Amino acid sequence: MDLADHQFRGGTLDESLTAACAGLRAHIGEIQYEIVEEDSDGVTVDARVDPVAVLGLFLSEAFRAGDLELQVRLSQGPEALVGDLSGSDLRTLTAGLGKGLDALQYLCNRVLNRRLRDHVPVHLDGDGYKDRRAVKLQDDAEDAADKAIQRKGPVTIGPYTPAARREIHLALADDPEVETYSDGEGFLKRVVIRPLGRR
Repeated sequence: MDLADHQFRGGTLDESLTAACAGLRAHIGEIQYEIVEEDSDGVTVDARVDPVAVLGLFLSEAFRAGDLELQVRLSQGPEALVGDLSGSDLRTLTAGLGKGLDALQYLCNRVLNRRLRDHVPVHLDGDGYKDRRAVKLQDDAEDAADKAIQRKGPVTIGPYTPAARREIHLALADDPEVETYSDGEGFLKRVVIRPLGRR
């Protein structure tokens, strides 16, 4: 991507920023800029859409529209934009194995993919919910694997969201005694844990 794609010039700083907003299709609060040249002919700025600002605005509007008492603390991590949610309505998002939280994360990723030239993944969590869920799913997977081995037959658990199923499959991926697969139709599917060598 050419650096000039991000440079905008106007007679004044305000005009340069107006041009940047139009060129980037963003509101003034959604861009970061740096003045790269200022002379008697005008001002040139290097401007980019700020993913933290875009996501913060989107989430604020979503919380307001849904009448949800939630706050978000956003930070740019090394590989993703991380949002930590808190508030009295957090349980609304974490109910049912976090289906609401996963759906909101999906929407956030869609919003950023439409607004930014470069993909920036978004990971949302609420007061450590996903860490607790990962531990529970790991325990559920190990318990089901033990039962499958003891019974010498398949054990079915769930139904789970795609994200939860992935965690279960990964939890048992290195277990030499069992294999896993998803079973069912639609968004929520069950996970079958089967001892190796058994059909």
